[in-house]
Parts: sequence; structure tokens; C-alpha cells
Amino acid sequence: MVQNKPLLKKPPLPLLVAAALLFVGGGILSFWVAARRGQLARTLPAGANAIPADALMVVALSSDEAQWRRLRQFGTEATQAQFDQLLVQWRDRLLAEQNLTFARDIQPWVGPEITLAVLPDTAPAADLPPSLPAPELALRSNVVMVLPIADANRAQSDLGERLGQAEQAEDAPYRGVTLQQLEGQADAPLYAAVLSAETALLSPQLPLLKRAIDAYRGGESLVNRPGVGKAFEQLTETRPLARFYVDVPALAETVAANADPPIAPSRLRAFQTPRGLVGAVAVKNRGVALQGVSWLEPGAQTFATGNQADQMPQRLPTGTLLAVSGGDFQQFWEDFQAGEQFSALFPLQADEVALGLQSATGLSLEENLLPWMAGEFAVGVLSPPAGPSDTPPLPNPALVLMVKASDREAATATFEQLDAVMTSRYRFAVDTVDMGGVPVTRWTAPFDSLVMAYGWLEGDVAFFTVGQGIADLVAPSPGRRLAENNLFQATTGEAPRPNNGHFFANLEALSEAENNLLLPPLPQEGLLGSEAIEAIGVTATVLSDRQVRYDMTAILKRGDRPADLPSPDADPAEP
Repeated sequence: MVQNKPLLKKPPLPLLVAAALLFVGGGILSFWVAARRGQLARTLPAGANAIPADALMVVALSSDEAQWRRLRQFGTEATQAQFDQLLVQWRDRLLAEQNLTFARDIQPWVGPEITLAVLPDTAPAADLPPSLPAPELALRSNVVMVLPIADANRAQSDLGERLGQAEQAEDAPYRGVTLQQLEGQADAPLYAAVLSAETALLSPQLPLLKRAIDAYRGGESLVNRPGVGKAFEQLTETRPLARFYVDVPALAETVAANADPPIAPSRLRAFQTPRGLVGAVAVKNRGVALQGVSWLEPGAQTFATGNQADQMPQRLPTGTLLAVSGGDFQQFWEDFQAGEQFSALFPLQADEVALGLQSATGLSLEENLLPWMAGEFAVGVLSPPAGPSDTPPLPNPALVLMVKASDREAATATFEQLDAVMTSRYRFAVDTVDMGGVPVTRWTAPFDSLVMAYGWLEGDVAFFTVGQGIADLVAPSPGRRLAENNLFQATTGEAPRPNNGHFFANLEALSEAENNLLLPPLPQEGLLGSEAIEAIGVTATVLSDRQVRYDMTAILKRGDRPADLPSPDADPAEP
């Protein structure tokens, strides 16, 4: 008996198309997510998928010995020796006590970079904040080293033999990974795990090694940390000596907990906002360059957008010793007042500055100055001009402040009020002189002990100077501009244009400057002293309302060709 088959109703064509698109789209989406995760893993430091997401700091160091040799050629004989000693101390810090050396046991097979991740302490000391390691111990005990394997055969012959002799740390593998304990001269052992043919791990703490395995097996890793991958993608350096990631609030808390004297809470406010920082350090022909990207994690706080700083390097003279510029003084003051970003590191507080101004002049910063200062600005400490050769030189502040006025009429009214204050309260002589077609008003103290001046440059730029002969250096325009200075070009030339402002310090000239009242004594010796560093430049560029890029370059003095670093077994050199 033949049964009639029920008729199957065909779905409408649009539904079939939608289903097909959904199927294909879902496959594409899955493929994109997988590919994107793989792309991020390649963009991030090596082994990022084995680094737990709550890492406090991650540093990926190049294993290219030639790059480190290039870095070692900079500096004086003394600073080169100090840097070499530092490298020797850290080269085998985790390894030497286990009878391992980097050159013999790791370098022949390791990939292009080695990643060190500092993780939260599993057993913090009682006097430290929870989950944060003591800084001086972090790179010794709270670190996981991720070693990418570039030559599996060589790794097997070099490290594999040592692992074959090692005991298992536990009876059973952890999540399919064998944990091994390397015995050495140290009281604490070193634990090792091979995750795959491409990745191995080392750590002095077994719990941290397990946490890295958890991240690798699908747990929350650095790859999943919001903003990290996008920030690393913004870095354009192709041959970094080192790359890094910092959890800024956690690092600030660590520093604050161990600072002596304690850091005031108001100065830490800027660093407690959930934010991260990544960067790349590279060796250049004349020194070292750092490119960094800072970002805010999801939340209400955002960065003020806009890159309006482009004039001030043309306004300051080439003899500028120290300069800070920005795109909007009102925004700068708002951040300074709120303790936002790096203004929290300034030695003065915003309230102290405002109160001091009001006490000295009777003017309110909020009411009399800020309303017309919504424009680009710069503060510079200049090289004082030479005085008469037959008289001893007098101390000279050599200070200049420039602001592009957003309301010239209001600014003029403020200057007129200041004229009256300087005459009536301080008995300064007030007169106006012509400097190359620019009317300049001078305030001269009794006995000519101090001269201050102000005027207007082209484009509604107001300037104010403190010091004898300083107005002549900026009005009507510098004879030679800071933008033409070789050191300024070398330290800021690679930064984006336009940008949000610069910081520039000519350390070599600063160390030789005389009679400047505003310059504190500079460290002459050491790795960070003026005998090794010629100049430093930093440029900030706002990428979006959640990302800021920083470009920093240090011009270093070049020393003699470095010799090979001593082997771990060599006796320490005589100081």
C-alpha cells in the first residue's frame, strides 16, 4: 500500500536567503573573531595569550644581541660601565642560581623577544596592599617568563636535556601540562612548563606558572584585556628593543605604598583612573626613542580631543633651555586643578598657584586670566643673554610665557590692571618701548634689580617675560627659532603633526647655564645625568577621546665601542 507522502511546504525565498546569510555570516564572524584573536596575539608581546589579564606589568625584550650592543655604545666611559654592570646583574637574574645561563641555555633557540610578566602576589606581605608585590622583589619572585621557541630541535638539545633530568613538580600534569622543577644553588627552585612546540614558561613560583597555564587554556589573558590590543596596534616602531604594558593604577598603588615619605593622595588621583599604558623602546642613530599609547578603560571619563599646538616652537628662541607647550591653557589648567594626568607630578598645587597670584596682584586667575587664555601656550626658560664684560653677571630668571589669546580685549584689560598694581603696590617703573615695531611694556624694579615685560606678537599671541633682556629674545620674533634647533628637531621630529604639545630639555646646555635663578642643580653623573644625556623631548598627541600617544626621544652622547659582556662565571670587574 502506497502511502501518500505529506507535502513539505517550502519556506519563503526571503527566509531561505536570510538563513543562508545568517549561516555564512556566522561562519565569517567566527572566522574573523578567530583570525582577530590570532592577529592580536601577534601584535601583542610574545606569549600574550599565556599572560593573565591582571598582570601589573609586562616587558618584552628583544633577544637580538646586536640591538643591545648598539645601545651599549652610548654614554661616557663611566656610564657605559654602569650600564654594562646593570645588564650583567639582570641578564641571568632568574637563571644563574639554577645553573642556567641565557647565552648557553636559551639564546640559541629562543624567538625574537622574551616576555616577562609581573603578576599580583599570591601571598603579599602584611604591610603591603593586597595582591601587590614589593617592587624590589617583583622581578625576582613574582615574574613569569614566556619563552617563544624558534628552533625546537635546538631547544630540545639545550633546555630539553635539562628538563629531562628535572623532577616533576607534581604527581600529575596540570591541565595537560607537565610542571617540572629545576634544582640549583638557590633555596627556591625554578619551575618550568612547555605549553607547546612554540612556547615555554619559567617562574620561581608554581602558583604563578599555573595561572599562566590557565590563561593559555582559555582563561582571561592579556589578549582579552580591553584596550591593550588596540593600543599596541597604534605603535609604529618596527624594530623595538623592548615593548611594555603597565596597569597604571596598580603600579601607582605599588609606588605609593612603598614611598618614603608617603605620597599625598591628591597627587595619586591622576593615576587611579582605570587606564593602561603600552610602549615600544627603540635604539636610534643618536639615542633612544620611546613611543607610548595611554588609554582609558570604559567609563565616564574621557580625554579632551584636539591637537592645536603648532606655533610655539616657532615663537621661542633656539637658546631655550627648557620648554613646555600645549594646545589649550584653559584645558591644561582644568587638568592641573583636578590632578589629572601627569600634572599631578608638578611640585606645586593649582590652588597654591592661584592663591599666590591673588595675594601678589589682587587678581583672580579664574576671573581675570583664564577667560581669555583658551588657546595655545608655552612656558620657556631661556639662556640668559650675556651682560657687560666689565661687571659680574647678575642672576637672571630668563622666563617667558606665551598664550594665544581667545579674547584680546579682556587680556588687554588684565594687563592694564597689572600695570596699576606694579606701580602702586611695588613702585615699579612702567614704560613702553618699541622693539622692531612691537610695543613692549616694561616693569622695572627699583635699582633695576628686576625687569618684567609684556606685549603682543602677530596672531594675538600675548607674551610675558621675566629677566633683563629676555623680551628682546622673543619680540618681534627670535633671530633663530627653537624649531630650527638641531636637538629639538632630533627629539621631536618623529612625532605626529599637529599635536597637543611638547616638553623639551636641553640638558647639555642646562648643565652649563649660569646665573639662572629658576634652574635647580642637575645631576651630572650616572645613567640619567647630563654627562650622558644631551637632550630629551616629549610630544603628546590625542588620538581619540580615550587614547593619547606619547613620543619621547633622548639624545645620548656616544662612547667607545663596547667590549663583550663578561660571562656569568667571570669575576666582577674592579670598580
